[in-house]
This record gives sequence, structure tokens and C-alpha cells, in this order.
Amino acid sequence: DGFISTFTISADGATITEIATLEHDTNNSKDNSLVQVDSDTYALAYAGENDDGFISTFTISSSGAITAVRTQSLANNLEHDTLDGTYNSLVQVDSDTFALAYAANSGFISTFTISSDGATITEIATLEHDLLDNSDNSLVQVDSDTYALAYHSSMMMMTDAGIISTFTISSDGATITEIATLEHD
Repeated sequence: DGFISTFTISADGATITEIATLEHDTNNSKDNSLVQVDSDTYALAYAGENDDGFISTFTISSSGAITAVRTQSLANNLEHDTLDGTYNSLVQVDSDTFALAYAANSGFISTFTISSDGATITEIATLEHDLLDNSDNSLVQVDSDTYALAYHSSMMMMTDAGIISTFTISSDGATITEIATLEHD
């Protein structure tokens, strides 16, 4: 099952106390990637039932109370990939646009708009960037429209390798363009 929990952590890190827990998916949840949408709204990309790709949203108060907005448990989250949605890495592009690197038997980057209250999630564009293999994604923003993705692949030389690829993603998420790819390991 999928759960989201909140904790308080003392300034020195010596004390960790669980505040609240919410079961957001009654089937499965793995390869989670959580980002803050606004001051109290969060989006979670994860692999759910049958490893399909899902995005759910929650509000989390400053006291740690969690409220489901769009979740599997409410039957209203977004299933963005029905084949696979593993190895998720979700980053914010602008105030309501997000980019998700994930695996679905090959490598994908998709963009979404998510409203500030988490009630609306809309897929904008998708780029399949690795046709053979993709796992262990880590997507980071390099500058205003450039993103770097580190991942594991068998794309180069038909052997397992560490790959770094760069992409431009427009602020509205409509355009995703691969710039360069380097096998580094």
C-alpha cells in the first residue's frame, strides 16, 4: 500500500516524531518522488498497481495534518502511463508546470500542469528519450530551461551504463527537446 507521513525533526536532528499518516493507495506505491506545488500542496509521482504511473496530490498543513486531494484511495488521481511508471523523478519547471522522468520499458520525460490547490493535473507533452532501458532516474534543473537527467541504461554500446542526458523544457511544458547524451560509466 502507499502511505504519506509527516514528522517533526528537532533543529539538531536528535529527535524525530511522527505527526500523521495517510494511506493514499490501497494497492501499491513504489519509486516515489514528492515535490512541493505551493505553500501547502504537494504532488507525488509513483508506480502503483501493475507498476502503472500515477500522480497524486495532497495538502499538508504547517502542523503536519495531511488531506488527500487527488489520490487512488479517492479514485481521482491521474494515471499517466498504463504500461509502466517506475523510477520516478519529478521536478518543478515553473509555478504550475512539472517535469517527470520515468521508466516504462524505455525512458520518458513528461510534463504536467498541476493547479496550486492540487485539484487539477493535466498531462502536456511526452518525449521518449531512451528506447532500450531506463532506471534510477534523477532529474535536476540546470538553468531556466535546461535539465539534466542521470540514469542507468543499456542504450550505449548495448551494455549497462550510467548516462547523463540534457534537455530543454519550455516553461509551459509544451516542448521537451533532448540536447546531448553522455555515457559516463
